[in-house]
Amino acid sequence: MSDKIHLRTPVGIYEGKWVDTELIVTDDTLLIGKKKIALGDIEDLEEVGIEGIRSIQIKTGSKIIIKLPQKLHQQVFKFIAFNLKADKFAVFFMASATVGGVVSSDAPWEKGYFSVTDEGLWFLASKMQKRIPIENLGSVKKDVRNVGGKQRVVLVLSHVEKSNVVTSLLLCPESTLEMLENYLQRIFEKHKPKIKLSEDEVQILTLVYSGLDFASIENIIGISTDELNNYYDRLVDSGLAKVVKIRKEIELTPSGVSMVDKITKG
Repeated sequence: MSDKIHLRTPVGIYEGKWVDTELIVTDDTLLIGKKKIALGDIEDLEEVGIEGIRSIQIKTGSKIIIKLPQKLHQQVFKFIAFNLKADKFAVFFMASATVGGVVSSDAPWEKGYFSVTDEGLWFLASKMQKRIPIENLGSVKKDVRNVGGKQRVVLVLSHVEKSNVVTSLLLCPESTLEMLENYLQRIFEKHKPKIKLSEDEVQILTLVYSGLDFASIENIIGISTDELNNYYDRLVDSGLAKVVKIRKEIELTPSGVSMVDKITKG
Protein backbone atom coordinates (compact mmCIF):
# COMPACT_ATOMS: atom_id res chain seq x y z
CA MET A 1 0.00 0.00 0.00
CA SER A 2 1.49 3.34 -1.04
CA ASP A 3 1.26 6.49 1.05
CA LYS A 4 2.41 8.82 -1.71
CA ILE A 5 0.69 12.18 -1.25
CA HIS A 6 -0.86 13.50 -4.46
CA LEU A 7 -2.51 16.59 -3.01
CA ARG A 8 -2.79 18.55 0.22
CA THR A 9 -5.23 21.46 0.34
CA PRO A 10 -7.56 23.37 2.66
CA VAL A 11 -11.21 22.34 2.21
CA GLY A 12 -14.55 22.89 3.86
CA ILE A 13 -16.61 19.98 5.21
CA TYR A 14 -20.35 20.43 5.63
CA GLU A 15 -21.64 19.46 9.08
CA GLY A 16 -24.82 21.54 9.20
CA LYS A 17 -22.50 24.44 8.51
CA TRP A 18 -19.17 24.71 6.69
CA VAL A 19 -16.17 23.80 8.84
CA ASP A 20 -12.63 24.49 7.66
CA THR A 21 -10.27 21.51 7.56
CA GLU A 22 -7.62 19.91 5.33
CA LEU A 23 -7.77 17.27 2.60
CA ILE A 24 -4.84 14.95 1.91
CA VAL A 25 -5.11 12.69 -1.16
CA THR A 26 -2.82 9.64 -1.40
CA ASP A 27 -2.75 6.62 -3.73
CA ASP A 28 -5.15 4.74 -1.49
CA THR A 29 -6.93 7.15 0.84
CA LEU A 30 -8.57 10.49 1.45
CA LEU A 31 -7.80 12.13 4.77
CA ILE A 32 -10.43 14.81 5.45
CA GLY A 33 -9.53 16.39 8.77
CA LYS A 34 -9.53 13.37 11.09
CA LYS A 35 -11.68 11.24 8.76
CA LYS A 36 -9.63 8.62 6.90
CA ILE A 37 -11.42 7.07 3.92
CA ALA A 38 -10.03 4.23 1.80
CA LEU A 39 -10.72 4.94 -1.87
CA GLY A 40 -11.92 1.35 -2.27
CA ASP A 41 -14.62 1.99 0.36
CA ILE A 42 -16.19 4.91 -1.54
CA GLU A 43 -19.51 3.60 -2.87
CA ASP A 44 -20.42 6.59 -5.04
CA LEU A 45 -19.69 10.21 -5.79
CA GLU A 46 -21.85 13.13 -6.83
CA GLU A 47 -21.60 16.84 -7.50
CA VAL A 48 -24.11 18.75 -5.35
CA GLY A 49 -24.93 22.37 -4.56
CA ILE A 50 -24.88 23.29 -0.86
CA GLU A 51 -25.86 26.87 0.02
CA GLY A 52 -25.17 27.75 -3.60
CA ILE A 53 -21.65 26.30 -3.42
CA ARG A 54 -20.45 23.66 -5.90
CA SER A 55 -19.51 20.72 -3.72
CA ILE A 56 -18.60 17.02 -3.81
CA GLN A 57 -20.67 14.42 -1.96
CA ILE A 58 -18.80 11.23 -1.09
CA LYS A 59 -20.81 8.17 -0.07
CA THR A 60 -19.17 5.59 2.20
CA GLY A 61 -22.25 4.24 3.97
CA SER A 62 -22.70 7.76 5.34
CA LYS A 63 -22.32 10.87 3.20
CA ILE A 64 -19.54 13.42 3.45
CA ILE A 65 -19.77 16.75 1.63
CA ILE A 66 -16.70 18.84 0.91
CA LYS A 67 -15.95 22.05 -0.96
CA LEU A 68 -12.56 22.61 -2.58
CA PRO A 69 -10.75 25.60 -4.04
CA GLN A 70 -12.36 26.04 -7.47
CA LYS A 71 -9.14 25.29 -9.36
CA LEU A 72 -8.86 21.88 -7.65
CA HIS A 73 -12.51 20.79 -7.74
CA GLN A 74 -12.42 18.90 -11.05
CA GLN A 75 -9.01 17.36 -10.37
CA VAL A 76 -10.18 15.81 -7.08
CA PHE A 77 -13.58 14.79 -8.49
CA LYS A 78 -11.88 13.02 -11.41
CA PHE A 79 -9.37 11.22 -9.16
CA ILE A 80 -12.10 9.86 -6.87
CA ALA A 81 -14.39 8.92 -9.79
CA PHE A 82 -11.65 6.79 -11.37
CA ASN A 83 -10.77 5.10 -8.07
CA LEU A 84 -14.06 4.51 -6.22
CA LYS A 85 -15.52 1.07 -5.52
CA ALA A 86 -17.14 -0.02 -8.80
CA ASP A 87 -17.24 -2.55 -11.61
CA LYS A 88 -15.24 -0.88 -14.39
CA PHE A 89 -15.04 -1.83 -18.08
CA ALA A 90 -12.68 -0.48 -20.77
CA VAL A 91 -14.88 0.85 -23.60
CA PHE A 92 -15.35 3.47 -26.26
CA PHE A 93 -18.43 5.56 -25.56
CA MET A 94 -20.49 8.41 -26.93
CA ALA A 95 -22.28 10.14 -24.07
CA SER A 96 -25.46 12.03 -25.02
CA ALA A 97 -25.49 10.79 -28.63
CA THR A 98 -29.10 12.02 -28.83
CA VAL A 99 -30.99 14.44 -26.59
CA GLY A 100 -34.78 14.52 -26.80
CA GLY A 101 -34.58 12.49 -30.02
CA VAL A 102 -32.21 15.01 -31.68
CA VAL A 103 -28.77 13.76 -32.75
CA SER A 104 -25.91 15.62 -31.04
CA SER A 105 -23.71 16.42 -34.02
CA ASP A 106 -20.72 17.36 -31.84
CA ALA A 107 -20.82 14.30 -29.55
CA PRO A 108 -17.43 12.53 -29.92
CA TRP A 109 -16.43 8.92 -29.32
CA GLU A 110 -14.31 8.81 -26.17
CA LYS A 111 -11.85 6.12 -25.07
CA GLY A 112 -12.28 5.39 -21.40
CA TYR A 113 -14.27 3.35 -18.93
CA PHE A 114 -17.87 2.50 -18.17
CA SER A 115 -18.19 2.14 -14.41
CA VAL A 116 -21.13 0.80 -12.37
CA THR A 117 -21.74 1.52 -8.68
CA ASP A 118 -24.74 0.58 -6.54
CA GLU A 119 -26.43 3.89 -7.36
CA GLY A 120 -24.92 5.22 -10.56
CA LEU A 121 -23.53 4.54 -14.01
CA TRP A 122 -20.37 6.40 -14.98
CA PHE A 123 -18.76 7.40 -18.27
CA LEU A 124 -15.12 8.06 -17.46
CA ALA A 125 -12.53 9.63 -19.76
CA SER A 126 -9.63 12.02 -19.32
CA LYS A 127 -11.75 15.08 -20.14
CA MET A 128 -15.14 14.04 -18.74
CA GLN A 129 -16.62 12.14 -15.82
CA LYS A 130 -20.37 11.80 -16.23
CA ARG A 131 -22.68 10.11 -13.74
CA ILE A 132 -26.18 8.79 -14.49
CA PRO A 133 -28.28 7.89 -11.41
CA ILE A 134 -29.50 4.31 -11.84
CA GLU A 135 -33.12 5.39 -11.28
CA ASN A 136 -32.77 7.54 -14.42
CA LEU A 137 -31.95 4.52 -16.59
CA GLY A 138 -34.72 3.86 -19.10
CA SER A 139 -33.70 1.01 -21.38
CA VAL A 140 -30.72 -1.02 -22.54
CA LYS A 141 -30.48 -2.71 -25.94
CA LYS A 142 -28.00 -3.69 -28.65
CA ASP A 143 -28.10 -1.99 -32.04
CA VAL A 144 -25.93 -1.64 -35.15
CA ARG A 145 -24.38 1.78 -35.79
CA ASN A 146 -21.85 3.24 -38.20
CA VAL A 147 -18.59 3.66 -36.28
CA GLY A 148 -15.58 4.89 -38.24
CA GLY A 149 -17.15 3.81 -41.51
CA LYS A 150 -17.91 0.27 -40.28
CA GLN A 151 -21.16 -1.27 -39.06
CA ARG A 152 -20.59 -2.20 -35.43
CA VAL A 153 -22.78 -3.66 -32.70
CA VAL A 154 -23.10 -1.14 -29.86
CA LEU A 155 -25.02 -0.95 -26.60
CA VAL A 156 -27.63 1.83 -26.52
CA LEU A 157 -28.48 3.23 -23.09
CA SER A 158 -31.62 5.34 -22.76
CA HIS A 159 -31.69 7.57 -19.69
CA VAL A 160 -33.23 10.81 -18.48
CA GLU A 161 -31.54 14.19 -18.01
CA LYS A 162 -33.56 17.26 -17.04
CA SER A 163 -36.81 15.67 -18.32
CA ASN A 164 -35.23 14.82 -21.70
CA VAL A 165 -34.71 11.27 -22.94
CA VAL A 166 -31.01 10.94 -23.76
CA THR A 167 -29.26 8.02 -25.45
CA SER A 168 -25.60 7.12 -25.00
CA LEU A 169 -23.62 4.49 -26.89
CA LEU A 170 -21.07 1.91 -25.69
CA LEU A 171 -18.63 0.05 -27.95
CA CYS A 172 -16.46 -2.84 -26.75
CA PRO A 173 -15.76 -6.49 -27.70
CA GLU A 174 -19.07 -8.28 -28.33
CA SER A 175 -18.54 -10.79 -25.51
CA THR A 176 -18.18 -7.88 -23.04
CA LEU A 177 -21.12 -6.11 -24.69
CA GLU A 178 -23.35 -9.15 -24.16
CA MET A 179 -22.32 -9.41 -20.52
CA LEU A 180 -22.87 -5.68 -19.97
CA GLU A 181 -26.33 -5.82 -21.55
CA ASN A 182 -27.40 -8.67 -19.25
CA TYR A 183 -25.87 -6.95 -16.23
CA LEU A 184 -27.64 -3.65 -16.92
CA GLN A 185 -30.94 -5.40 -17.73
CA ARG A 186 -30.85 -6.99 -14.26
CA ILE A 187 -30.22 -3.58 -12.70
CA PHE A 188 -33.05 -2.05 -14.76
CA GLU A 189 -35.53 -4.78 -13.77
CA LYS A 190 -34.58 -4.33 -10.12
CA HIS A 191 -35.22 -0.57 -10.18
CA LYS A 192 -38.16 -0.18 -12.56
CA PRO A 193 -41.55 0.74 -10.99
CA LYS A 194 -43.75 -2.25 -10.16
CA ILE A 195 -46.95 -1.02 -11.79
CA LYS A 196 -49.16 -2.25 -14.64
CA LEU A 197 -50.69 0.74 -16.40
CA SER A 198 -54.25 0.91 -17.70
CA GLU A 199 -54.96 2.47 -21.11
CA ASP A 200 -56.11 5.69 -19.41
CA GLU A 201 -52.93 5.83 -17.31
CA VAL A 202 -50.74 5.36 -20.41
CA GLN A 203 -52.61 8.25 -22.07
CA ILE A 204 -52.29 10.43 -18.95
CA LEU A 205 -48.54 9.80 -18.72
CA THR A 206 -48.11 10.73 -22.37
CA LEU A 207 -50.22 13.90 -22.02
CA VAL A 208 -48.32 15.03 -18.91
CA TYR A 209 -45.07 14.43 -20.80
CA SER A 210 -46.45 16.64 -23.59
CA GLY A 211 -46.84 19.50 -21.08
CA LEU A 212 -50.63 19.58 -20.71
CA ASP A 213 -52.19 20.70 -17.43
CA PHE A 214 -54.84 19.01 -15.28
CA ALA A 215 -57.86 20.69 -16.89
CA SER A 216 -56.69 19.93 -20.43
CA ILE A 217 -56.06 16.26 -19.61
CA GLU A 218 -59.46 16.02 -17.89
CA ASN A 219 -61.19 17.32 -21.05
CA ILE A 220 -59.20 15.24 -23.52
CA ILE A 221 -59.76 11.94 -21.72
CA GLY A 222 -63.32 12.80 -20.74
CA ILE A 223 -63.20 11.81 -17.08
CA SER A 224 -64.23 13.56 -13.87
CA THR A 225 -61.92 15.60 -11.65
CA ASP A 226 -62.11 12.92 -8.93
CA GLU A 227 -61.21 10.16 -11.40
CA LEU A 228 -58.19 12.09 -12.69
CA ASN A 229 -57.16 12.86 -9.10
CA ASN A 230 -57.24 9.13 -8.35
CA TYR A 231 -55.09 8.38 -11.39
CA TYR A 232 -52.64 11.09 -10.34
CA ASP A 233 -52.46 9.61 -6.83
CA ARG A 234 -51.62 6.21 -8.28
CA LEU A 235 -48.89 7.61 -10.57
CA VAL A 236 -47.37 9.57 -7.68
CA ASP A 237 -47.53 6.57 -5.31
CA SER A 238 -45.82 4.38 -7.92
CA GLY A 239 -42.90 6.81 -8.30
CA LEU A 240 -43.71 7.70 -11.91
CA ALA A 241 -44.70 11.29 -11.05
CA LYS A 242 -44.44 13.88 -8.29
CA VAL A 243 -46.76 16.66 -7.17
CA VAL A 244 -45.53 20.12 -8.18
CA LYS A 245 -48.55 22.28 -7.31
CA ILE A 246 -51.07 22.30 -4.47
CA ARG A 247 -53.78 21.77 -7.07
CA LYS A 248 -52.04 18.50 -7.80
CA GLU A 249 -50.41 19.31 -11.07
CA ILE A 250 -47.74 16.66 -11.59
CA GLU A 251 -44.58 16.28 -13.62
CA LEU A 252 -43.00 12.99 -14.58
CA THR A 253 -40.07 11.57 -12.67
CA PRO A 254 -37.20 10.06 -14.67
CA SER A 255 -38.97 6.69 -14.32
CA GLY A 256 -42.13 8.21 -15.83
CA VAL A 257 -40.24 9.77 -18.73
CA SER A 258 -38.53 6.43 -19.36
CA MET A 259 -41.92 4.68 -19.33
CA VAL A 260 -43.31 7.11 -21.95
CA ASP A 261 -40.18 6.63 -24.06
CA LYS A 262 -40.73 2.86 -24.04
CA ILE A 263 -44.49 3.24 -24.75
CA THR A 264 -43.96 5.51 -27.76
CA LYS A 265 -41.36 3.13 -29.19
CA GLY A 266 -43.93 0.37 -29.02
